[in-house]
Amino acid sequence: MLTSAQCIVEYDFARRLAVPDRLSRKRDERYLRAAARLLAIYRRGVGSPRGELHRRVGRVLEAFDDCPPRRVAAFCKLLDDASSFASAGRSAAELRRRVFSLAADRHPLVTRPEGIFESTLEQAHREIAAELGRSWQEIEANLFADVIELQRLQAFDSDWQPAELLAAYNVAQTQALLYRAVRMTVTASEDMKTILRHAKLAGLMHEIRRLEDGRYWFIFDGPASALRNTSRYGVRFARMIPKLLSCQGWQLQATIAGPRNQFLEFRLSPDDRLRSPLAAPEPFDSTLEAEIVERWHAATPDGWRLERESEILHRGQQVFTPDFVLRREGDDSPIYVELVGYWTPEYLDEKRNQLQQFASHRWILIVTKSNSKFTERAQLPTLQLTGTFKPTELVELATTYYASRTLER
Repeated sequence: MLTSAQCIVEYDFARRLAVPDRLSRKRDERYLRAAARLLAIYRRGVGSPRGELHRRVGRVLEAFDDCPPRRVAAFCKLLDDASSFASAGRSAAELRRRVFSLAADRHPLVTRPEGIFESTLEQAHREIAAELGRSWQEIEANLFADVIELQRLQAFDSDWQPAELLAAYNVAQTQALLYRAVRMTVTASEDMKTILRHAKLAGLMHEIRRLEDGRYWFIFDGPASALRNTSRYGVRFARMIPKLLSCQGWQLQATIAGPRNQFLEFRLSPDDRLRSPLAAPEPFDSTLEAEIVERWHAATPDGWRLERESEILHRGQQVFTPDFVLRREGDDSPIYVELVGYWTPEYLDEKRNQLQQFASHRWILIVTKSNSKFTERAQLPTLQLTGTFKPTELVELATTYYASRTLER
């Protein structure tokens, strides 16, 4: 990710909006051509110091009148992050101490011997290299390898095309804007399970509300950010953006701390066409889940509907997304269907605890033969799969256990 010093934001105080810097392939076609040159600089620059690579990038971009230094620095950061540089760390400092100590006995150094001044620079290089058992060229390359600007490029590890570099720049500027966010909300109609999973991985505290239209509203607050100017929690917001961009059916709004203690709004959705560096979520979590969906659509029982991951159960920070929701026409009480396939004992213990936390709801388990012990301890209606899944068997089990509409939810 970029640093705050590389972030470019436009503040629209009239509409109270914060807009991150963004480059368009059509509107900014010259940047697309420049991106090809920047990629070539790094792909051909193996062995060059980082500072020299940055100067070459600067010479390309500074030809544009509308290219501020922060944009140049941002491109350099993105290209650096996709690269591997040689870094000697403490060994460089130790090498300097040894070289300078050996050189001190030979001072003063001259270009050619004259009178009492016998030590030449070239001779000193040879003698020091021999004493250290390394070539002077190797010594010189590693002498200041702990200085960032002097670190040499070892490899450029990205297969970016020019348009992909611009896309990465746009995502990175959006992330950098969110360093200043004190609150972020996401409204979602799809991929809720994926959004929640990545919010947890980012360490975001959340509140969940279900809207009248069936969508879910996720509220992610940064308590520290609301009290003082800090980007610690904003970095967590930023880390979630690539994951969110790989999903569908969402809208994001964030409150941004702008200049002069003013708060502005930032909005983002798939309509902005930012390209995620991550692949879209897999359509199914398992082959068993895919099989159930396929067979249900092939032979759907009359009066029944099976929805995949369409509801979220939550209690405080405890969240559970059932694999399926089974609904019967005329019955307002859903039946939650959870799959139990081949999993580790630790995962099954966690699953059992989650089911107990939401035991007031109506549940059916679909389990493979290998997990019969799990169902005995869970004490819930269970469809044991001995062959292929049959929708009629699921409906019969639901009818047997949940015929009454007055059961406790």
